Amino acid sequence: MKKTFVIISLLSFSPVLFAQETDDVKVYSWEAVLSANPDTIYGISFGKQKLTELPQELARFTELRILDVENNRLTKLPDFIGDFQQLKELNASHNRLELFPLQVCRMQGLERLILNRNLFENLPDCIEYAKELKYIDLYDTPIRNLPESLTRMKNLEKIDFSGIRFSPKFQETWIGLLPNVELIFDAPCDCMSH
Repeated sequence: MKKTFVIISLLSFSPVLFAQETDDVKVYSWEAVLSANPDTIYGISFGKQKLTELPQELARFTELRILDVENNRLTKLPDFIGDFQQLKELNASHNRLELFPLQVCRMQGLERLILNRNLFENLPDCIEYAKELKYIDLYDTPIRNLPESLTRMKNLEKIDFSGIRFSPKFQETWIGLLPNVELIFDAPCDCMSH
């Protein structure tokens, strides 16, 4: 049975509600958890803070299930993010990530990876080590190539490539390679060769 969770933004005066298909998790602002016991916090949001880096103190929160760092100015994620083995959802959308965050490859329990509107162009082969990944959102990120290792990801259900222009041949090839995965593509562009 699937449950929903509530994200509460403590940075604004009114609560912001989102429903996702996951366990019940409250997601707090960083300011709200600074004095909390890290082992009791399962969700943190740094959304819309204009951050260029995440605080080192975040490394103490090893029980996180959800980490939201969307809409910042991050060019990379700290290495300790890969130590969050309980993490189910990582949202680093709308940042300035120049390379795919390789820390994800160490997150064996990660189920949802949201990296839309970033700057990197390739997914690494090691992505297959994130064995539980079900959903990858790459909307409007300039992806050029995909690793063959995606075909070995048994739990993968959906990848969103909308906002990225791929040739008809590229789309046809990957639809054939991932027949059990819902691939969301924009209409193909005959003007491109890949």
